[in-house]
Amino acid sequence: MIRHLILIAIISIICTHPSYTQEVVVHPIACNSNHHDFAPVTYQDGIVFCSDRPSGYGIVWTDDAGNLESKMYLFSQNKTVPFAEEINKRGNEGPVCFDASFQNIYMTSPLRDDKNSPSGYHGIFISSKTSQGWTPPQPFVHNSNDQSFNCGHPALDQTGQRLYFISDQAGGYGGKDIYYCNRTTNGWDTPVNAGPEVNTAQNEIFPFIAADGSLYYSSDRQGQYDIYKSDPSKGQFMPGVAMPSPVNTEFNEYAFSITDNNEHGYFTSNRNNGQDDLFSYELSYPEFVDCPPAEQPSFCYLFEETEIMPNDSMPMIFEWELGDGKTARGLSTEYCYEDFGQYHVALNVYDSLTKARFARVSEVDVQISRSPYPFITAPDSAAVATPVLLTAEGTDIADLKPEKYFWNFGDGSHGSGYETRHPFAKSGHYSIQLGIIAYPPDGGEIKRCATHDIMVGTPEEIQQWISELEIAEANATKEAMSSSLQEDMVIVEKDSTTYLQYAPDSTLYFIEFKESAERMSMNDPYFNNIKFEITERYDSNATAFKYSVGHTTEMPVMMRIYRDMMSNGYLESIIKEQVSTDYEAQLIKQWWYMPDSLESAFNAHLNKFSDIRFEFGTYTINSTSYDNLDYIAEMMNLDHNIKLRIKAYTDSIGTHSRNLQLAKKRAESVSGYLTKAGVDPKRLVAVGYGESMPVAENASEEGRAQNRRVEFEIITDENRKKK
Repeated sequence: MIRHLILIAIISIICTHPSYTQEVVVHPIACNSNHHDFAPVTYQDGIVFCSDRPSGYGIVWTDDAGNLESKMYLFSQNKTVPFAEEINKRGNEGPVCFDASFQNIYMTSPLRDDKNSPSGYHGIFISSKTSQGWTPPQPFVHNSNDQSFNCGHPALDQTGQRLYFISDQAGGYGGKDIYYCNRTTNGWDTPVNAGPEVNTAQNEIFPFIAADGSLYYSSDRQGQYDIYKSDPSKGQFMPGVAMPSPVNTEFNEYAFSITDNNEHGYFTSNRNNGQDDLFSYELSYPEFVDCPPAEQPSFCYLFEETEIMPNDSMPMIFEWELGDGKTARGLSTEYCYEDFGQYHVALNVYDSLTKARFARVSEVDVQISRSPYPFITAPDSAAVATPVLLTAEGTDIADLKPEKYFWNFGDGSHGSGYETRHPFAKSGHYSIQLGIIAYPPDGGEIKRCATHDIMVGTPEEIQQWISELEIAEANATKEAMSSSLQEDMVIVEKDSTTYLQYAPDSTLYFIEFKESAERMSMNDPYFNNIKFEITERYDSNATAFKYSVGHTTEMPVMMRIYRDMMSNGYLESIIKEQVSTDYEAQLIKQWWYMPDSLESAFNAHLNKFSDIRFEFGTYTINSTSYDNLDYIAEMMNLDHNIKLRIKAYTDSIGTHSRNLQLAKKRAESVSGYLTKAGVDPKRLVAVGYGESMPVAENASEEGRAQNRRVEFEIITDENRKKK
């Protein structure tokens, strides 16, 4: 039975989808009587509810149907007693709601006429708790002054600043509608109808606002009263959705309530012989373990080669093979695949003149598979006490259709359904868990789960956490980059010395510039213009000796060496790649080109790197000369018994003394650079010759450029004697 204008407050359960899947255990509450008991609300460690059981007061009233008037009762610690007798004598009292402190009560009670008799209409009254008890109830400002309509069913939202209630005042959608108004500095503002998504031509009663902002209420739009839920969206409510069984049945259900942890609550139903009783329910959640982070398959990728630096002077074309028959040009490309599968992606480097491929780099296998786990669509951060929308959208598991969805919010509370909204009461980092259950056709039960991390706090807290994460990710990236540079190397021990050697499965890049059926002499003049260490290999398949330079695992090194080889006339140079084990199997030896005279060989070789440039009019070394100086330092560190004379020259512009001083400073700058590179300064002699030894005429800029030079000379014992 739902009595006319018996006003019942509702507290909601957090449930958000028609496919409500929580396991609910329902049983009657011990405080039920042989009379109508209904409309429970949480009060401290118990519940306050309404009942028309005999109250024990001296005067007993009945309504037109002969029902006893309802009073408020407190059920706590398995005892039922009348609640707040000083405000519980006006007539049909309740339903009620309390603010968060339980210090203020909003109650429905009869309006009275001029003779202080019940007028037949109801309104909302407000009382506060003091040390002497509850204060006399004061009427709500929007009660009917002329007693022409009803107000009732008060329900505060979580902030206590918005009051929901029902009314049958003119201007609604029919029957009883749900309204709300906001508390301002001047009191409660003008009531607003909750709108057609909530209200219908029938009766909508028993409103309650959950912590996530969802509106729960009862409606008789289907003939009997059922519990409905409307989700909030951009300041409005979505169309109401009826709660499924066992909440709603073919009987009347109303006054649905739930405790803060969303796992225990109450509701009212007349499912037992037509008598209104209170029922308790427990929500049971299955356990899910070993839940990985939620990841959704990605079909779109950015392929990028960040190590190769393109140069306009090099005839190179970069083309990606994307693994599905498609190609794209450039050092980077964005591409979206159409389906799941495995795709082998590689970047090919072509000679734009000959169209020949001379390198294949940046190879990777892209595997796009359906995730065997559910996906969580949710934000990464949220404000405290703000409802967060969480959904299972994006879940795509092959041959598996989830039928139940369970949420663990990581703060001790749970939810269920394809989607849910949940507010987090405190700042912090939370790991949300989504578990799904499917029932395959061949029987049994399949459980899967996934997690999603969320930051909850003030905007300042969230920004601080994001900054900390960015720093941590940057540090992790540095470690990963450092690791990736070493991943093609392994540590080996030989003769009590530790070496870094290429790992067996690494790929080596090198520039092959000569193939010969006959083995070439290491002093062949053909090698005269090569600055780099030369590798000699024998390829048994080709029955040929092959000569290459620049073997490395890092492609950018190849670009620099390739340009140098081409500019020095080795036009057959081609960048190749080979697995390190195959490369080592073909290796004969590695050496630097040296003519017969060791002294002249060193001098000639070192002066291949003599193009040392300075900032105009200064002795500051230009950064373009760093590579050459690094090579010289490497050569000097190969043999610690040799010394090097650094000879600097200028053109004829300026005075003789100034040029002599500038040349000396430049020679000393080179000496200083080599010292920082590890060369003992005692092995270096810096000499400035100024303009005294030109190699070209100073009349032209071209000639002056040749005269501004640095030369290197190995110092032998004989040279030192002459000096």
